[in-house]
Amino acid sequence: MTSLPIFIFSDDYNLDLGPHVFPAVKFGHIYRALREDSRFADHTFVRPGPATREQVSLAHSRNYIQDLISLQRSARTYRSELPLTAEIVDAFFLSTGGTIEAARQAMQHGRAMNLGGGFHHSYRGHAEGFCYLNDVAVAIKVLQKEKHIKRALVVDLDVHQGNGTARMFRFNRNVYTFSMHEQDNYPIKERGSYDLGLRTGCRDEEYLALLGDALERIQNTFHADIVFYLAGVDVYERDRLGGLSLTSRGVAERDRMVRDFARDLPLVTVLAGGYAYNDEDTVRLHLQTCEVLADLI
Repeated sequence: MTSLPIFIFSDDYNLDLGPHVFPAVKFGHIYRALREDSRFADHTFVRPGPATREQVSLAHSRNYIQDLISLQRSARTYRSELPLTAEIVDAFFLSTGGTIEAARQAMQHGRAMNLGGGFHHSYRGHAEGFCYLNDVAVAIKVLQKEKHIKRALVVDLDVHQGNGTARMFRFNRNVYTFSMHEQDNYPIKERGSYDLGLRTGCRDEEYLALLGDALERIQNTFHADIVFYLAGVDVYERDRLGGLSLTSRGVAERDRMVRDFARDLPLVTVLAGGYAYNDEDTVRLHLQTCEVLADLI
């Protein structure tokens, strides 16, 4: 399998949400930085198409999808904490298509990264926490339906538990959801396959030791056909919405551990969260994840 990850991106991922805490303009900054970096000159960049309604319906209820498409403010959509506009809904369908494309590329080439995605708070029938569509859940369902995979592993290292993903696959023995997150933080926790809640203020050494033990446990108990990695950088010590205390070096080592864990498996990486006080830190940390996946650091 190649050591050159394939990157998935569209300019239409970018959203200007003004003063909203979700820095949706980060996607374009990451893409441009990669294209300007000579170390990534030999990498392939793919522009995705949007997920179809049929694909999305594999993971989301038809009533909820209809509310999104018709821009209907309802009990199913209001918890997103985002505006409900055609531009935003289209961006979520496109980013979900990006994760599907990344999964297909990873199956062929070994590693792929959607420079977006990771919207793990979205449930089957409602939005939540800046998330309208659960792109990873949709991608897993698509690959399973097409018989490309049987068993998928989700490694979710965002500072917030992937509650929507955990709930969707709670009774599915072919999908293993691992979430390692800050315990005393949003959201109300769901039960995944393996949930590891961390104390507020957890630092590099403790975090990395716990992650190493967890990955070893998973390796001994679940044999996956593909790994989906939610590489949220809101574990960083200067994040506005996270209370963990990882340094930049700690985040890089975290990414290396997941990369090496999945060395012999297709690995799909998505960005997930990142809300540093300085937006440049968020972009820098996501770029660092790209460097790790490309075996550059």
